[in-house]
Amino acid sequence: MNKIIYIVSISISLLWSSINMEGFYEGQFGRGYQSDFFEWNIWDPNYYLETRINGSPMYGSNFYIKFYADKDYTRSQRPLAVFSEGNIEFRNESNGNGFSSVFFSRESRHFWIDGSMLGIINTGSVNNDGNGQGGRFDLWHRLNGSLTYVFSDFSQGEGDDIHLFRYRQSLFKNKLNTGIFFQRKFYSNGGKLDYNEVIANDIKISLGRYYFTSEIALSAVPSDSAITELAENYQKENFLKSNIAIKSELRGIRFGGVKSGYWFINPGLFSYGDAYRNYMGDNQYNQHGYWINTYYLVPQRAITFVLNYSRFSKMIPDSTLDQETYDPTINLYSEMYIEFLNGFKGKVAFNKKDEVWQGNLYKHYDFFTELSVENQLAKLLAQFKIKDLGETWEKHIAGIELSVNLAEKWRIFTRGLVINDRVSARYSFFTELQYRTGGNAELYLQYGPSYWGQYGLVNDDGFASSGSMKKEVRLIIKGWF
Repeated sequence: MNKIIYIVSISISLLWSSINMEGFYEGQFGRGYQSDFFEWNIWDPNYYLETRINGSPMYGSNFYIKFYADKDYTRSQRPLAVFSEGNIEFRNESNGNGFSSVFFSRESRHFWIDGSMLGIINTGSVNNDGNGQGGRFDLWHRLNGSLTYVFSDFSQGEGDDIHLFRYRQSLFKNKLNTGIFFQRKFYSNGGKLDYNEVIANDIKISLGRYYFTSEIALSAVPSDSAITELAENYQKENFLKSNIAIKSELRGIRFGGVKSGYWFINPGLFSYGDAYRNYMGDNQYNQHGYWINTYYLVPQRAITFVLNYSRFSKMIPDSTLDQETYDPTINLYSEMYIEFLNGFKGKVAFNKKDEVWQGNLYKHYDFFTELSVENQLAKLLAQFKIKDLGETWEKHIAGIELSVNLAEKWRIFTRGLVINDRVSARYSFFTELQYRTGGNAELYLQYGPSYWGQYGLVNDDGFASSGSMKKEVRLIIKGWF
C-alpha cells in the first residue's frame, strides 16, 4: 500500500512540474593474475548506469527518483530499470516557525537524528539494509525548539516497524540545551509486547568556558522474559545494574597560562546496566567505567601533547574456572603532534591497552609515527606502526601515500604497504593514473588492490591480519550527464 501511495504521489508531481534529469555511468574492465600456472584472466566487463529525476511541482515541494540498469538476465531477457531510491518533500517556514515532511523509499539519510552520547540511534540498525520506506516530519518554532518524528516499514525484510521521536529545546540564550528520545521497534510477530523501546533524556549546560553534558536512557524488551525479569530483580538491588544507561562528561577544566602553556582536562564516566538493551543503536550492556582526556598546548610552538586514560569493566562478573572476573580493560594513549615549516606535520603516538578476558591478561601495545605534507603540487603521507609490541604476534607495518598533480587534467596516486611479522613478510602496492577530460568524464588506469589501506593506511586491521598483494589491472571510465 505504501508503494502505491508513493508511486501515485510521484506520478501527480511529474505532471505538474518541470523535470530535471541527470545520471551517472561507470564502466570497468580488468585482468587479474591469480597463478603462475595460467595467464592473466580477463574479468567480465562491469557496466553501471544510473539515472536521476528531480523536480519541483510547486513552491516548497520537490521530488527525487533514482533508477539503475540491472543486467541480471536470469530475471529478464532484457536489461531492467530498477527503482533504487526516491522521495517527495514538502517544506514551509514563516516567522521562525516551520515544518518539513518527507515520504521516502529505500533511502537511509532520513533516519539520521542528531547524535547522542549513548549512541541512542544507529542508522545502520534501523534502515532495513537500505530498503526501509516511510516518512519523516520535522517541526521547529521560534522559541528555539524543534521536533523530529520518523516512521518506517521493513517491508523488504522481516516486516518490522520503526518509530523514532526526538524533541530539542534551547533555554537561557543557549546556555541550557535539553531534549528527549523516544524510540520503538515493533517486531514482525505482531504481538502487543513484541518490541524494543528506549526512552532517553540529555542535557547540555554551558557556564563560561565550562561545558557539562549528560544523558540517561531506559530500555524495555517486554517480549524477552529473561531480560524483563533481570531488570526487575536489579531494580530492587541496584538500579544502575538494571535497564538503565548513563553517560556524562565535563569540559573546560584548564590549568596554566599564556607563558607556561595551557593544560586541558576532560573527565567523563559511563554505565550500561546488565539489563539495558538497545537494538536500534549502540547495544552495550553490563559495563561501566570512566575516562580522563587531556591535552597540553606548548606556548609559542605548534606542538600539542595528548594524554588520555580510560578504564572500564563489567558490572556483573563472569564465573570461570571457579572464580569471578570483571574483565577490566585499561587504556593509556599518549601523543605528540607537531607542525613544521612549509606545510610539514608530524605525529608520534603510543597506545598501551591491557585487556582481561575470562581472567586472562592480553597486552596490546602499539607504537605509531606519521609525517605528512601537502601543497598545490603534491600530497605525501608516510606512516609506520608497531602493532602488539613485545608479543608473539608483533607486527611491523609501514605505509606511504603519494598524490601528484602532473598537469591540469592529469594526476597520479600511489599507495604502498609493507608488513613484517615472525612468520612472513607481505606487501601491497596500488597505483592509479587519473585523467579528467575537462567535461563530465574521468578515466582511471589502476594496478593493484585499491582497498588495502584505503581507510587508515597502517591502521587497516584487514591488511594487518591477512592482506597481501594481488596483480590486477583495471580501466575505469566514469561519466556524468
